[in-house]
Amino acid sequence: MNEQHPGPAQGDERKREGRRHVVEVSGGRTGQWTFDVLDQDRWSRLTEEERKAERHRAIKRRQNRRRARRMRENGPRDSYTLMQIGERDGWRCVICHSTVNREFKAPDPCSPSVHHLVEIVAGGTDTLDNIALAHRFCNSDSYAWGPKTPAEARQRLADRVLHGKHGPGRRDRVPDAGAVALADDITSASEGG
Repeated sequence: MNEQHPGPAQGDERKREGRRHVVEVSGGRTGQWTFDVLDQDRWSRLTEEERKAERHRAIKRRQNRRRARRMRENGPRDSYTLMQIGERDGWRCVICHSTVNREFKAPDPCSPSVHHLVEIVAGGTDTLDNIALAHRFCNSDSYAWGPKTPAEARQRLADRVLHGKHGPGRRDRVPDAGAVALADDITSASEGG
C-alpha cells in the first residue's frame, strides 16, 4: 500500500523534482535561442509538446530576469497597486482616453494594466510619476505598433473587442450583444473625459 500512497518524504521529493528546471536558455536571441538541458532523465520522458512548454517557460524566466535587472538599474521603485493607480487616474486609459472597467480581468483586452510612460527598456523607472493606467490591449498595442492618436487607439480596441485577436478581417466570428455595446462605448468616448 505504501507504493500507491507516498509518504511525506516521498511527496516532498516529488514536489522538489517538479520545481527544478529541466531546461535553461544558454544563449541566442529571439527566435534563435539555444538551450542547456539540466535534467536529461526528465527531459527524455517529456513529449514534444511538454518540451516546447519547458522551452517557453525558460525563455519567460530569462526575460523576467532581464526586466527585473533593468528595473533595478534604472533607479528607485515605488510600491503601488493597480487599484491605487486606477483611483489616481480616474479609471481612464492614458492611451485611448476611454473608461477602464475595473471588473475585467486578464487576459481580457479591456482589463486594466499599468503602463510605463517611458518604457523600462528605454530607461524608465518604476515610480508613480512614470506609470499610468491603460487597457491591457492599448498597453500591448502601443508597445508593439507604436504611438497612435486616442481615436485610433479606441478604434483598434473596439475592433479587438468585436472581432477577437484576428481583427476585423475575420468574418466567421459574430460578436455578441455585450461585445457590440462595449465597442460602442469605447468608440464614443470623448478625449476630454
